[in-house]
Amino acid sequence: MATSNNRTWNLETFLDSLIYELDKAQDTLSVKGMNRKLTYTVKDVSLDLQIFPEFDGETVRFVTAQPGEIGASKVTFLLGSIRDHQIQEVSRKPLTRGDISLEEINLPEPEKRELKKLGIRSAEDLRRTIEDQNVDIEKVTDKKVDYKGLANLINQSRRQQLAPTVSKASFSKSQGKTILTLEGENLAIAQSSEQFPAAAINSQVVEVISANAKELKIQVNDNYLQGEQSQLQIALDPYAIVTMNLQLPITKLKK
Repeated sequence: MATSNNRTWNLETFLDSLIYELDKAQDTLSVKGMNRKLTYTVKDVSLDLQIFPEFDGETVRFVTAQPGEIGASKVTFLLGSIRDHQIQEVSRKPLTRGDISLEEINLPEPEKRELKKLGIRSAEDLRRTIEDQNVDIEKVTDKKVDYKGLANLINQSRRQQLAPTVSKASFSKSQGKTILTLEGENLAIAQSSEQFPAAAINSQVVEVISANAKELKIQVNDNYLQGEQSQLQIALDPYAIVTMNLQLPITKLKK
């Protein structure tokens, strides 16, 4: 049985440390090869560990056996060679600046655990799984994950990082209809929303024709434009509302 003064460790931390040491060794050999020709190569490395596994119902941790202790389990790590392009082919893409990891979302631990079991660790992973692969995440997790609630939490976290800005507003005519175009950054970024974005001019609802992160097009009823100034309100999502005054006279619209 493991002694009480021996610290437990988990597999992820152990592998992270091992990989870090291997990377350092590779960097050293790279520099050394500039000054002295290398006449050998390390093809395979085998590492045997005598350990006591501990399982708390969710997480497996290990205690390394001390000299003289019996009853330990043996775990063998065999490290083989792999090329950099092979790593790129099988590894997930790193998080980008605009992506959100599950750790940043105020998500209940049971749901977070279910998503991690499926290899989903970010909002982009979730989007690829649901939109590109057409996976019903609620059925796969036996309804342990509420996708609508999860999407709302993701959108809320994303809005905390990406505030909307409007840099330009212009009117135009298309097939006899007045179109208001807004240009900017981080406008419509909600992942799953049927009600947003929504817009109103002088408290009158107007139709949002198209919307993306950089542009919104809104169809305007000319009767809603009162004089030279009208108030536009846009709810981009539940966490971002834009209010602005439109000062372009209706008589100056392009025909």
